[in-house]
Amino acid sequence: MKQRTITGAAIVALLILVMFARQLTLYVFDAFIVCLAVLASFEMSNLLARQGMYNNKYFVIAYPILTYAIYLIGLLTDLELYMVVVLQAALIVLMLAAIALYGLINSKATKNEIETRRLKFKVENFAIFKSIHSMFAFFYPTVLMMAFVFLNNLPQMLNIFKDSALFLEDLSLFALVIAFVIPIFTDTFAYLTGSLLKGPKLCPKISPNKTISGFIGGLVWGIAAAVGAFFIFSSISGYAEAFAKVGIEFWHLIILGAVGSVVSQIGDIFESYLKRKANVKDTGSLLAGHGGILDRMDSHIFCAPIIFIYFVIIL
Repeated sequence: MKQRTITGAAIVALLILVMFARQLTLYVFDAFIVCLAVLASFEMSNLLARQGMYNNKYFVIAYPILTYAIYLIGLLTDLELYMVVVLQAALIVLMLAAIALYGLINSKATKNEIETRRLKFKVENFAIFKSIHSMFAFFYPTVLMMAFVFLNNLPQMLNIFKDSALFLEDLSLFALVIAFVIPIFTDTFAYLTGSLLKGPKLCPKISPNKTISGFIGGLVWGIAAAVGAFFIFSSISGYAEAFAKVGIEFWHLIILGAVGSVVSQIGDIFESYLKRKANVKDTGSLLAGHGGILDRMDSHIFCAPIIFIYFVIIL
């Protein structure tokens, strides 16, 4: 518990430092997310491999860097969002083709891997097999985690909303804060409420420790976190005007907090499902007392896209 608390405090301190550093340049936060995505992709690659879903680890961990390069091109050239999505889809297709070709060109190494793993595959089939499974590690976690980059660069990503341009800089920070606090409050109070009240299990076959009371507790505090952030930011000069300008209202945060909390808990359950299938307790050991990056980010990975979708709709 002591080690977990120390690591947790260090994580919070690092996050606060990065948030302050982004005031100097937004690229600091972008780089932070890309680094997390690389580490999380490495863990996901291992999880898939332990389930027999063999993939190309080198391509998987390179993917976050390449996909950010696509987003960066979009940001620097003011491409509209749909074009960024098209380029991203093209990158995925090219990466999958490259993985399959790599396996075919290095047929000797591919054949050795097949024999080592005692599989019954032809070289060409196994090359395609690894390509398809690598795609899972592309989408989860990298594609979902890039929502943080979108939120960090909200003015540029939503450059078509010219009337809101003066207010979007402020809203980027607000968007990032709620994208972090909703999962944090949800996870923390789901655990505390469930430990205190116990009761019927939520999903005993996937995660035996999760309870319905914990789910409800997490939901209530996830909403409270979103609403609390709204009131705190509303008291800061400029934010109340920005909220009024773009139409962000109190009741929006109730709904956003509820949806964000639910998907955060779904993300946690999904990660538990992956670990159960891979027969591991943690996704990694990088964070002492917490496990791996995916263990700490599982809720955030699902929540951030919801926050971004909200801002796309409201703006």
